[in-house]
Amino acid sequence: MAAGGNGDLVVNCNLLNPDANGECAAVTGNSRNFGTSGSATQVDPAVLSGWGVRPGDTQTTITLQQQLLPRVSGDVSYTHRSFHGFFVTDDLNRNVSTSYESYTLTAPTDPRLADGGGYPVLVYVPTAAANSLGTQTILRRESFFGDERDSTWDGFELTVNARMRTGLLASFGTSTGRGKVNTCATATKYNQVTNATLGTADGPNPRGCNNVEPWQMALGGSASYTLPKIDVLISAVVRSRPPTLLGGTPNTAATWQVPNSVIAAALGHLPPGATATGTTNIPLGDNEHRIYADNRRTQLDMRFAKIVRFGRTRTDIGVDLNNVTNTNFALGYNNTYIYATDNTPRPSGWGTPTSITNPRFVRLNFTVNF
Repeated sequence: MAAGGNGDLVVNCNLLNPDANGECAAVTGNSRNFGTSGSATQVDPAVLSGWGVRPGDTQTTITLQQQLLPRVSGDVSYTHRSFHGFFVTDDLNRNVSTSYESYTLTAPTDPRLADGGGYPVLVYVPTAAANSLGTQTILRRESFFGDERDSTWDGFELTVNARMRTGLLASFGTSTGRGKVNTCATATKYNQVTNATLGTADGPNPRGCNNVEPWQMALGGSASYTLPKIDVLISAVVRSRPPTLLGGTPNTAATWQVPNSVIAAALGHLPPGATATGTTNIPLGDNEHRIYADNRRTQLDMRFAKIVRFGRTRTDIGVDLNNVTNTNFALGYNNTYIYATDNTPRPSGWGTPTSITNPRFVRLNFTVNF
């Protein structure tokens, strides 16, 4: 601290001045922020109290149950959920009208992309002046900027349960649903510090603000039967899931590595902080352009167990067979999509699996019931 103390054990300087003065050296690094307003997100007092402020949802479910055959029943249900009370993070240092520029690129023509590619990709970037200010974020209710988003989920379920006199137990069913989220009423009215669709600091970008998921059906079932006299239990579980989005979510499906020289040509200059020889990662997928990675995924697991009884105890000595059909669907994918100057697909490993589901394996299992 002391730049040249005189030994009187008194700090002879202005401690409120972060620059070098008197006997004190200059404060450096993050220490210069001590005692000043930091960059932590502020909270609008309107989100701290009041009726109906917290995020919540309303759910309505209608269920019908009917006996189909003796010891066989069916259940049909419909569920509707609506969500409300959303918060968003705004940047007080930026004006949605003057703090951003935008440019548009054309996605490559590629049959692996949504609609075969060729769609416009809108990108917002802060101006140099806005970028120099840094960020000062604030948490607000989304309704502060206009009509709150429309967020709903609808689903149908069908289940058939059987409990036969022969000892056969079975249950099979389907679940079909889709979600819808529309933020277009507010997306352009505040600085989206983190765009929920694209996972980027995206300003007032409306890209992907309308999320209408396709209807997707999952199937599943289980059955068990104990062979009489020899007390051998046979059971099986089957699961079938719809195709998944590449990378799991639209915003990570295809990370397009575009040379900054191409962006400079579209924008008229380099974006703040970009180098002429570097690249910028731009997501090719959004809510209107979904990229699917594979086909339906189906897996079968089985168990064979011998039941051994000793007095009041029952012991199952069994063998579990996981992934009986040796299904090998991918669990992860390469998401890097390399730019090509002619805007056509270029071999880059994009879309190739990086991991697959576990192969078929067997496990010995002991279970004791008292």
